[in-house]
Amino acid sequence: MKKKTKIAFGKLNLLRNDQLNNKNKIKIGFIGGGPNSFIGYTHRLAARFDNRFDFVAGVFSKDIKKSIQFGKSLGLSEGRCYHDFHTMAKKESERSDGIEAIGIMTPSGDHYKIAKEFAKRNIHIICDKPLTAKLEDAVALEKLVKKTKIIFALTHNYSAYPMLREAKELVANNKIGKIKVINVEYPQGYTVAVKKKDEKNTLKWRLDKNMCGPSMILAEIGTHAYHLMRYVTDLEVKEVSAEVNSLSDELSVDDNAFMIVRMSNQARGSIWVSSAATGGENGLKIRVYGTKGAVEWLQDDPNILKFTKLEESTKIITRASNAVSNLSIQSSRVAAGHPEGFFEAFANIYTEFADSIQSTKNKNKNKNKLLHPTVNDGVKGIKFIFAAKKSSNFNSKWVKI
Repeated sequence: MKKKTKIAFGKLNLLRNDQLNNKNKIKIGFIGGGPNSFIGYTHRLAARFDNRFDFVAGVFSKDIKKSIQFGKSLGLSEGRCYHDFHTMAKKESERSDGIEAIGIMTPSGDHYKIAKEFAKRNIHIICDKPLTAKLEDAVALEKLVKKTKIIFALTHNYSAYPMLREAKELVANNKIGKIKVINVEYPQGYTVAVKKKDEKNTLKWRLDKNMCGPSMILAEIGTHAYHLMRYVTDLEVKEVSAEVNSLSDELSVDDNAFMIVRMSNQARGSIWVSSAATGGENGLKIRVYGTKGAVEWLQDDPNILKFTKLEESTKIITRASNAVSNLSIQSSRVAAGHPEGFFEAFANIYTEFADSIQSTKNKNKNKNKLLHPTVNDGVKGIKFIFAAKKSSNFNSKWVKI
């Protein structure tokens, strides 16, 4: 077995398993993410980043010819391109060289039934968010993961940005004091121009509550904002008061949500997510204010973090600089000044998923701290969606989560 390569640039100190002949690569398959799927491309790219996975099988269409055609274009053998997940789970589990992990990137209404087939065969799972469309499915899936003891990762990828992890470290080390106020915003504008006649072709399965859940905007980006709030602060959201609706006269689904939350330490927070923000381009932002200072991060400029101490000027901390923590450093790949972004953060989740699987193989559960989001994070996200929607349905009444 080859040792991991140590790469150092200044303080940058990475351990990456980047040997092309890495015999410890984890065999992985994918469900969904066929032709023209951005999220499918993103998952496959993220899995390849650090050479921890060997992509060997998949289901890319219910039409077997289309699934084979696309799979072969990705370098798969015809015999390992399937047209349904039942067949894939059965056949792969029977092979001596079958997959050890599966990536799920279908509409969330299908996540539970797919995950169940692979979990009961002890195949590890990495799944796109949100966890499920129905709360009962989320709860059942968490029970199944606990029973089978598989590794389950959820791709709340924004939590893997190095400078968001730096923010988490500053908060954890009491650099901003007791948290008082948290604000998360995620404005997009992709539904602004959608007309009623085009809604079905544009939004597709998102119009079906059995596939998307009770609210499109909360499922699409609301859970990301909620998870980020919890991740950076290490606090839980206890109650929510929400207004979730459509600002468009053309749409039949929610495209905007304003939410006020009460946190576990008595702090207050606000979340605004929207696909009706004209000109919005994934403008994710988080600001955390405490008794001793504050932190602010924007996806528009992900390689910096603003840190303000009480009665001092704001300090700009840059990714991979001498000022950042080990947690931030180990989430970076290149030296300060070279930009990193969305794909690298997504790849961090995959690499940490691989670390978790490798730890189980080595029977060393304490070797790698779980950095990636888990099935429990997913369940909490679904509970938040249903609580926020319930609040909105009852004139923004406070609802416990």
